[in-house]
Amino acid sequence: MAQKLILTADDNAQIRMLVKAALRSLGHELIEAVDGEQALELAIARQPDLVLLDVTMPKLDGWEVLRFMRQRPETTDVPVMMLTTAAQKMDLDHAASLGCNDYLTKPFSPGDLRQHVERMLSDDSPSPSDVEDQIVS
Repeated sequence: MAQKLILTADDNAQIRMLVKAALRSLGHELIEAVDGEQALELAIARQPDLVLLDVTMPKLDGWEVLRFMRQRPETTDVPVMMLTTAAQKMDLDHAASLGCNDYLTKPFSPGDLRQHVERMLSDDSPSPSDVEDQIVS
C-alpha cells in the first residue's frame, strides 16, 4: 500500500502520542491537530486520506468538525473515524448521521487501532451506514 496521510485530532497529547506510536509501523505520514479548529484547517488544506477525530475538543468539537467536513467539497469524501470516549448508542447514531465511516472507543489497544486504520485505508472501507451496526469496542 502506498504511503497515506493520516490526521489525528485530539486535545490530549498522550492520546496523540499513543496513536503515533501505534501507527508508526504502518509507514504512513501522520499529522496532528490539538483542537477542532486546527483539525478542520488541516483537513481542508492537506486533504488527508483518513481523519481520526475526538469528540470533545476545544474551539470546535468533533461533531462540528465532521459536519463542516461533510459540507466542504475538499473534504466531503475524506474517511473519518471517531476515536473517542463517547460510547453510547446515541453517539454512534449521531456519528452515522453526520457521515462518520468508523468508530473506535477509548481506551483502545494499539492492535485494534491499527486494524481499524488498515481497514479504513483499504478498498473495503466502511460506509457511514456501517457505523450504526458496529459493536462498540
